[in-house]
Amino acid sequence: MTGRALGILARPVGVVVGVLVVFFLLDDTFRRVEAGASTWALHTLGVADEAVVFVPGSSIAVFPPTAGPFLATVTSSCSSLSSLLAVAFLGLFTPRRAPVRRIGALLAACAVILVGNVARIAASLGMGLAAGPASLVLFHDWVGSLFAFAYTVGGYLLMLWILLPRNDESGSDGGVGPLQAASSYRSGVGVV
Repeated sequence: MTGRALGILARPVGVVVGVLVVFFLLDDTFRRVEAGASTWALHTLGVADEAVVFVPGSSIAVFPPTAGPFLATVTSSCSSLSSLLAVAFLGLFTPRRAPVRRIGALLAACAVILVGNVARIAASLGMGLAAGPASLVLFHDWVGSLFAFAYTVGGYLLMLWILLPRNDESGSDGGVGPLQAASSYRSGVGVV
């Protein structure tokens, strides 16, 4: 393998290693935050404080009126940390823009993902509160998976929408943007 090939390969390998390291460092803390935020969201929506109780760690005690109480735990696979890290590190491979624009795009994408996951966990808890633990698991596994896909892809697309040039923007070097170049090419006008 040539030195150039190793240099090209180093960045994606570094990203994968970075994602794994950050995930293992932040996993427990992040799950606690999401469990607490989901409990808070339900309380804000009017669920009684004694019906859904945050338990130290990353669990939530649920006391449904029609079934026995149960403990719901936010596991690593339930957390949005992996989606956040994936989108954040994919941001390293997006077109270069002004730092303020890149940070804004990343923060917007991460906000969509985090809010989406807290809504997913809260909706799962709400389903468990209304119909018991089996319904929580069913909702979490089926509808929750669709939520996770939608907010992850939605956050990433939002980041790209913020970062990619518009029709009215010229390239960062003052030249013609990619859409203008394509339309000029189709009309027979050469772009140099």
